[in-house]
Amino acid sequence: MSATAIVRISVTMSDNSHPKFTHKDYQAEVNENVDIGTSVILISAISQSTLIYEVKDGNVDGIFTINPYSGVITTRKALDYERTSSYQLIVQATNMAGMASNVTVNIQVVDENDNAPVFLFSQYSGSLSEAAPINSIVRSLDNSPLVIRATDADSNRNALLVYQIVESTAKKFFTVDSSTGAIRTISNLDHETIAHFHFHVHVRDSGSPQLTAESPVEVNIEVTDVNDNPPVFTQAVFETVLLLPTYVGVEVLKVSATDPDSEVPPELTYSLMEGSLDHFLIDSNSGVLTIKNNNLSKDHYMLIVKVSDGKFYSTSMVTILVKEAMDSGLHFTQSFYSTSISENNTNITKVAIVNAVGNRLNEPLKYSILNPGNKFKIKSTSGVIQTTGVPFDREEQELYELVVEASRELDHLRVARVVVRVNIEDINDNSPVFVGLPYYAAVQVDAEPGTLIYRVTAIDKDKGANGEVTYLLQDDYGHFEINPNSGKVILKEAFNSDLSNIEYEVTILAKDGGKPSLSTSVELPITIVNKAMPVFDKPFYTASINEDISVNTPILSINATSPEGQGIIYIIIDGDLYKQFNIDFDTGVLKVISPLDYEITSVYKLTVRASDALTGARAEVTVDLLLNDVNDNPPIFDQPTYNTTLSEASLIGTPVLQVVSTDADSENNKMVHYQIVQDTYNSTDYFHIDSASGLILTARMLDHELVQHCTLKVRATDNGFPSLSSEVLVHIYISDVNDNPPVFNQLIYESYVSELAPRGHFVTCVQASDADSSDFDRLEYSILSGNDRTSFLMDSKSGVITLSNHRKQRMEPLYSLNVSVSDGLFTSTAQVHIRVLGANLYSPAFSQSTYVAEVRENTAAGTKVIHVRATDGDPGTYGQVSYAIINDFAKDRFLIDGNGQVITTERLDRENPLEGDISIFLRALDGGGRTTFCTVRVIVVDENDNAPQFMTVEYRASVRADVGRGHLVTQVQAVDPDDGANARITYSLYSEASVSVADLLEIDPDNGWMVTKGHFNQLKNTVLSFFVKAVDGGIPVKHSLIPVYIHVLPPETFLPSFTQSQYSFTISEDTAIGSTVDTLRILPTQKVKFSTVNGERLENNKGAVFIIEQETGTIKLDKRLDHEISPAFHFKVAATIPLDKVDIVFTVDVDIKVLDLNDNKPVFETSSYETIIMEGMPVGTKLTQVRAIDMDWGANGQVTYSLHSDSQPEKVMEAFNIDSNTGWISTLRDLDHETDPTFTFSVVASDLGEAFSLSSTALVSVRVTDINDNAPVFAHEVYRGNVKESDPPGEVVAVLSTWDRDSSDINRQVSYHITGGNPRGRFALGLVQSEWKVYVKRPLDREEQDIYFLNITATDGLFVTQAMVEVTVSDVNDNSPVCDQRVPAYSLIARATDGGGRFCQSDVRLILEDVNDNPPVFLSDHYHACVYENTATKALLTRVQAVDPDVGSPRIRTPPSLRPE
Repeated sequence: MSATAIVRISVTMSDNSHPKFTHKDYQAEVNENVDIGTSVILISAISQSTLIYEVKDGNVDGIFTINPYSGVITTRKALDYERTSSYQLIVQATNMAGMASNVTVNIQVVDENDNAPVFLFSQYSGSLSEAAPINSIVRSLDNSPLVIRATDADSNRNALLVYQIVESTAKKFFTVDSSTGAIRTISNLDHETIAHFHFHVHVRDSGSPQLTAESPVEVNIEVTDVNDNPPVFTQAVFETVLLLPTYVGVEVLKVSATDPDSEVPPELTYSLMEGSLDHFLIDSNSGVLTIKNNNLSKDHYMLIVKVSDGKFYSTSMVTILVKEAMDSGLHFTQSFYSTSISENNTNITKVAIVNAVGNRLNEPLKYSILNPGNKFKIKSTSGVIQTTGVPFDREEQELYELVVEASRELDHLRVARVVVRVNIEDINDNSPVFVGLPYYAAVQVDAEPGTLIYRVTAIDKDKGANGEVTYLLQDDYGHFEINPNSGKVILKEAFNSDLSNIEYEVTILAKDGGKPSLSTSVELPITIVNKAMPVFDKPFYTASINEDISVNTPILSINATSPEGQGIIYIIIDGDLYKQFNIDFDTGVLKVISPLDYEITSVYKLTVRASDALTGARAEVTVDLLLNDVNDNPPIFDQPTYNTTLSEASLIGTPVLQVVSTDADSENNKMVHYQIVQDTYNSTDYFHIDSASGLILTARMLDHELVQHCTLKVRATDNGFPSLSSEVLVHIYISDVNDNPPVFNQLIYESYVSELAPRGHFVTCVQASDADSSDFDRLEYSILSGNDRTSFLMDSKSGVITLSNHRKQRMEPLYSLNVSVSDGLFTSTAQVHIRVLGANLYSPAFSQSTYVAEVRENTAAGTKVIHVRATDGDPGTYGQVSYAIINDFAKDRFLIDGNGQVITTERLDRENPLEGDISIFLRALDGGGRTTFCTVRVIVVDENDNAPQFMTVEYRASVRADVGRGHLVTQVQAVDPDDGANARITYSLYSEASVSVADLLEIDPDNGWMVTKGHFNQLKNTVLSFFVKAVDGGIPVKHSLIPVYIHVLPPETFLPSFTQSQYSFTISEDTAIGSTVDTLRILPTQKVKFSTVNGERLENNKGAVFIIEQETGTIKLDKRLDHEISPAFHFKVAATIPLDKVDIVFTVDVDIKVLDLNDNKPVFETSSYETIIMEGMPVGTKLTQVRAIDMDWGANGQVTYSLHSDSQPEKVMEAFNIDSNTGWISTLRDLDHETDPTFTFSVVASDLGEAFSLSSTALVSVRVTDINDNAPVFAHEVYRGNVKESDPPGEVVAVLSTWDRDSSDINRQVSYHITGGNPRGRFALGLVQSEWKVYVKRPLDREEQDIYFLNITATDGLFVTQAMVEVTVSDVNDNSPVCDQRVPAYSLIARATDGGGRFCQSDVRLILEDVNDNPPVFLSDHYHACVYENTATKALLTRVQAVDPDVGSPRIRTPPSLRPE
């Protein structure tokens, strides 16, 4: 024998254990402007004894305090986010046993908008050219961009400043970048309309409430003037009257014009375009129109006059009416006037006074000079003529004839005119000038005194005595004198006879007669010759030759004669330093034997000696050779190449640089003009060159983003014929200015982040690029809006967005951030959509563990029973709950929809023992695998659908006829399966016989006992039959009838009875059929006939489960028993004793209880259980509850549970546990989806049978759902790619891939970002055909950077991993070779060509340095000479010459040995 009992053990904390905080750490937020004493957070710990809380660390300045008993942290001092934005407190909880625990409390101070913006300066000034295009940045005085700047001590959105222009007028022309404060133009400016702008700029922050600066800031902008307007004549038409006669030089009128560009001083130039250009001319500077030819034949002239400022021009019409002067009655006191004035005088001097008469008394006259020029003026009322202070030059103009006009004040056509002649008096301001240079002279040694040697001539531009020239010798030479008037040089004293070949350098002075006198000197070489000396036919020789004269070309012939008639030998003895000339020693013909170069030597002064072949006497003569320059030198630039840098903001016409070249030639040949050569490598559209000066100017606006480098080929060409030219390369590097806004790589960024991601977790990275190369490192990123709770932070430099310390555990499902990027002047925006991947933080929860509902039986299928709802704190999928019925019995009868509505699927019958009270076991499952359970108890409400049922098919009883009143006859019993009023039965008698039963009997309506009312004498020996009616209390009522038979016996009849008033028996349910239960007996013993009175229900022995032997009264089992179907039987046994007329019948109640045996296995509610659990759930998480029912009774029906697995017993037993009593299955360890995605095992349900145990099994399937608990891993740590620099954008560099142990798509989704190593956004990432590919975003240049190391960050929303992509840029032939040096040399062209066909070329002039590798060579193979026998010693016989090809002096050698000794 055994018994079981349930023992429950509660585990409580020990008094000696450490306090346990309810959270691992605590997070709290508090606004900086809260009142002192504000509660921040409640810290709670669990302990068996009282706890004392204390802040141990991190409480800077004692800002916070904690209630030692409640654990509530409150503020103790005022908070200031700008000073301290967060606190990390260490809180300690100590119990009464002295045991302590610590916990970290992170308190984030939330910024409040409590600081207004403050401008850095109170005033800003800038300027801008009126020619600046729209969207130009205003520049400050130091040429930096004009940016209004303010600061705000707050943070994030509270410090996000917005700038605005206040005045509406300024808004029409300027805009201020709302983010950066940079001021730009939005319409064209005009200095002539508005030259100065004065307005205000205000700033506000983006906090709530918005705060503005205390006062706006002043902004002053000067619009600088440029020449953008043509000059305008003061009159559209000029008209004047020209009176005849007139004179050349007379002023007709003066036109005038003004230029609106007042701050760009224009040089206005006037000219005549059409009309009588032969008769009139205009001064280009003053606009004065004068008479050019006074022979005027027409009565009017129409001229078109033009004025130009060098860029723009305008025209006007001049109408000149020609009329004869009318008799005015006026005449001058003299018919003409004559006066004089000294030249060179700069003082304003009175010249003359003219006076006209004939006017009326007190009638004023007006005097004017019609042709004053710039040297004369007249006082209009007095007629005094004066000089203007401009000096006169008599040598330029000696006489001025001024036409003076006198006119009446109101009648300009009646005038009088007179000529005033002004003679310019000479001043000695010019020295004498010798003419006919150079001078050479020769005189015989035996010449007589008085012999004319030479005559010099000098002239003087001055007049009179100032121009009279006299001559004199500077020194006393003894032998010479000069005529002071004629300039003749005469031999004064004879020479000694032995003088020969002597040269005197005589200096002659020419002196004028002015006071003081001016003089000039000149050299006159005089050579003394004797009669024996050869005599040249000219005192000196002069020739002019071109420098490119061919070698061996004769220049001139020198001729000398010998007094003796002998031969003459000619040689060059001086002036031929480099042996470039040769003279034929016989003929005297002078030749060029080596190339000449004007640029090296332009004048040669050769001394040629003529020697008498007999006497050896010699004479010398000077030969002046003047080289004529020919154009044999091209212009040479002063630099081999030119390099300069120019801002892209330069306006049209900005000087770039000036190229300078020199030409070694002379005069016209050295005049150089410049041009830009058009070829395929030039950027000629952008530049213009001044042909005369070589100044290069911009011809159009530049754009660094389009062209960074321009190479111009500039050609310098001289004016020679034919012209020569040189070329030079000019490299112009366009420097960048900030004139382009940054641009995001995408307008919309899509990203996601897990709700479980820690603070500081990488979310995404936005990238922008700026076409301005100089702005690459200036870009700053910020979040403009959408970050109200400051959940995100953005790195201002990298554009990386991360989770902030303010992020809440529960985040919104979607964030739309407006982000901006600024380069300091321009701002661009983009949107970042951050989808929050909800974490399954919460399990669904029913409001009740057990629900009770009622449903009326027999209601139609589809009837709503109850609405249950499980709530889940998770949003999105993880918060979507699905419901399921676990037990099969309930599944057959109910369903539950997605909203938790329980509905019937069939009609229910309360009278069915299994259906009267039904338990529905529900499971609620969220989208992440978390579950919860509840029970719905459905009580089926009764409906009166059953009539009362009598316990037997009839009732019989016997009474004696003399029975008295109140005798109990028998009891009729009926039951109603219904409930309540529907089962409350009322009995009544019912008969259709003539005898009224109601007079004889009465029946208790409640218990069915029938009682006599009196005797039955009249019915003796008869059977009274009638019906008893059983009526229930339902609506409508239901009833049943049962026949009742009363045997009325004679009064003397003895009524026997059973030995017991009621029999009760017990019998085992496994009793064999035919077994005897017991034997019934009657008293007194007599012969009777026994029978069972059965009912219509099984428990009333329907079907005769038990039978009784008629004769013996033995009750036997006739059919198999089943305790689970019928645990007990209630029926009647009747005994009948036959009499003559009426039988005696009496009954007894028999109760038989069936004893239970353990013959039923436990039966599970369902054959298999399917359950879901999310991996990572804590140990002890309940999976499901299994239930089995055993129909047996007592211990035989008590079920215990256990786990069983044939395939993986250890794994299952380590992972799961089952409560043996309740059937709840829970986890023993953390489950890992990646290791074991599913489990399948059996649950064994065993009963506690006393003799033996029966069991059954059910299959349990556990599906472990995936969570994001594994980081993505790159397939390679380093990817390598190669790309050509010529590859277009879109070229794929690398294909990235990651693998993730997580299995679900949502947990394996990965986004990739380039987070470093990508200057100027050259590369980008994109999802192309389901693959993440790194591709070229912008053009590459290997020469700028040949390798990139891209940092790639991949995130699945919770985990981050990184890899590197190494991109090698390979070279293509996209650069021409550069010739760095140009060496002057031969006329060679050197071309450098690369393998791709590109080339550059350069002029090369090659100089070969000579070495002495050639012997001299005689000009003739043999020489022949004749000599007289009386030839003087040292007389020249002949000349031999040798030539050496090597460079050096002398190249022509004359051996000194060919002289007779």
